[in-house]
Amino acid sequence: MKSLFELFGKPEYLFDSHAHINDESYDEDLKKIIQNAQDNNVKEIFDVSVNKISCEKSILISKENEFVKSFIGIDPDVLIPTSELFEGLHFKIDWFNITRFKLSKLIENNIENVIGVGETGIDLYWIEKALADGQINEFEYNESIRLQRELFELHLDIAKEFVLPLTIHSRNAEDLCLEIVKSKDAVGIFHSYGGDYEIAKRILDNGWGLGVNGIVTFKNAEDVRKMYRKILGKISYDVSPSDFYEKGIFFETDSPFLTPHPKRGTRNEPANVSSIFEQFIASLIND
Repeated sequence: MKSLFELFGKPEYLFDSHAHINDESYDEDLKKIIQNAQDNNVKEIFDVSVNKISCEKSILISKENEFVKSFIGIDPDVLIPTSELFEGLHFKIDWFNITRFKLSKLIENNIENVIGVGETGIDLYWIEKALADGQINEFEYNESIRLQRELFELHLDIAKEFVLPLTIHSRNAEDLCLEIVKSKDAVGIFHSYGGDYEIAKRILDNGWGLGVNGIVTFKNAEDVRKMYRKILGKISYDVSPSDFYEKGIFFETDSPFLTPHPKRGTRNEPANVSSIFEQFIASLIND
């Protein structure tokens, strides 16, 4: 299996490795958002899908904009009862077979516009919160995790079939997701990584990547910055994006969410990946 850096074409430039410009909040000004990214030295946007509707929408956007590539997949939130994306917990095997067929066909028919698979993974944060708050029972909790895992493995198989990288949603589940991906011949980015150093090191040692976004600029995220300093050590000001890509570190916005400092409170957009990149470098140098 090729490395992540190779699968992305060994880019030397800055790109947004995880954005959701298919989100309805961009419907009125999408062209402006893409132009803003270009004006801020962002050469490419990876638009990430979360359900079947956004998969189709992302493909249309990428076909109309040469600077956009699509990640095609189903977010684990479709299996979390408290999520706006929730689709149910009583799926039969046919649902997974049909989902796999539709995703595979969509990728196969639009392979020139697709850069990867996802977002996919496991989210324990919201399902554990729902159980603790009494919003779901023990059966629903266990069923959600079982189905999330099955859906995740489905995406891993698709990624292997098409030799594409994945973007992984692993909130409070980094260790579990890493255990699962190690059994598959695939690679990808643990998007919005916020775990500890030990797991980060294992992720990188196994050929997977870490996604750095606006969280690293938050005042209360010093533990995250310390973790990356420990991983990367001392760097110089003239470091380039590809220097990080080769080490498995990728930059993302997760637009329209997680707007970086000092713009918190406003809608995020891919142009902000330049600010995230610059602030990340500064945080490593000013240790």
